Amino acid sequence: MTGCIVVGVDGSRDADAALRWAVGEAWLRRDRLEAMLAWTPDDCPREVLDRAYAPGPHTIEGTALAVVRESVQRAQDPRRPVPVTERAVYADAVEALMSAGAGADMIVVGYRGTSRLRRYLLGSVSIACLHQATRPVVVVRADGRGPEDDDSGRPVLVGVDGSAASLAALRWAAEQAALHAAPLRVVHAWQPAPLLHSGQRVARDRAAFEQAAHAVLDDCMTKGLAGEVDVNLDTRLAFGGPAQSLLAAAADARLLVLGARGLGGFAGLLLGSAAYQCVHHARCPVAVIPDAIR
Repeated sequence: MTGCIVVGVDGSRDADAALRWAVGEAWLRRDRLEAMLAWTPDDCPREVLDRAYAPGPHTIEGTALAVVRESVQRAQDPRRPVPVTERAVYADAVEALMSAGAGADMIVVGYRGTSRLRRYLLGSVSIACLHQATRPVVVVRADGRGPEDDDSGRPVLVGVDGSAASLAALRWAAEQAALHAAPLRVVHAWQPAPLLHSGQRVARDRAAFEQAAHAVLDDCMTKGLAGEVDVNLDTRLAFGGPAQSLLAAAADARLLVLGARGLGGFAGLLLGSAAYQCVHHARCPVAVIPDAIR
């Protein structure tokens, strides 16, 4: 075994989808899996509360662990068994995931959970993890494509802009593509600076911007994939904003990979609206890679 994948569990459909996705990844990587449900009196998954206060001799601690065990049973594939550590911890969900995932290969979370506090804040745990994690974070949603779907031929998609985080994302995405024997699609989004004049000068300026975008993409491929990569490469320029370009390119992807912070076409991708659009609207799982892993 080479490492560990940490998954947040709370009994929700999205968390179950995240756990199923993580089980498949753990089997391919020969990793162990840590399934964790974190709770506090003020912030407890609805599934745990509903069962803990039902008639009978229940406790929140015992119910939380039962929810984890049942989630793992639903997610496990008997044809591809993986070792799983099941944990129910008295702690803030984000703090618990950050602590457990500090040395993990990745942290996997559902798009949104069911706690009393967080269910009204769409994706609050997942977004907080994206902001704070120093390890790759993968966000999975139940209404998207899952590991049970036919992913044959579907690419791993990564957005690049030349930043350190996007180069780290490119390397991580290449490893994922090789692991899944999938094509690697590399996209750089670009837009020309606003132009207030017309005529032939506009065409020349746009051509210059496009040429510069090609140079950025080529430089990313040289720096990010310095050695030989045993994957089928598909490099593309996309004319438009980063979120719209990536969502369009991800229509047939198995996984969308982004750097945590970018520049140029992907400036502020994690902290701005583009990241929220990608996480909230992509049908495939979305992985956000910090440059600290490079």
